[in-house]
Amino acid sequence: EIHAEVQLKNYGKFLEEYTSQLKRIEDALDDSVGDVWDFNLHPIALKLLPYEQSSLLELIKTENKVLNKVITVYAALCCEIKKLKYEAETKFYNGLLFYGEGATDSSMVKGDCQIQMGRFVSFLQELSCFVTRCYEVVVNVVHQLAVLYTSSK
Repeated sequence: EIHAEVQLKNYGKFLEEYTSQLKRIEDALDDSVGDVWDFNLHPIALKLLPYEQSSLLELIKTENKVLNKVITVYAALCCEIKKLKYEAETKFYNGLLFYGEGATDSSMVKGDCQIQMGRFVSFLQELSCFVTRCYEVVVNVVHQLAVLYTSSK
């Protein structure tokens, strides 16, 4: 109990120091920032961000039908690239970075390398399909840019 009380007092002291440090930073940056939110009076703050419920096609509406089609194609390609980037970061980066890590040659039993590689084959197959898809998207982007650049319309 004594140890817990000491820790609680240390935590309270830390919070007071941290609060005063934040207050000094706020005062140094702008006097009006401290008036809106005070840590001692309002320990919880809400950060509200607007949520866009419009679809991409609703946002791309102009009087020019050709321009609508061109912008829609480029917007769809940008969304596809963003999805591919997210998939690469979440699904493939770690698998490629950490393959074979954690085990040394002396600690591995005979045949463990082959088992590890066998389990990795399905990952490599998915990666191959992903790379093929990325290639197709890049080729499509280049074709779309070439058509836009060379078009006389």
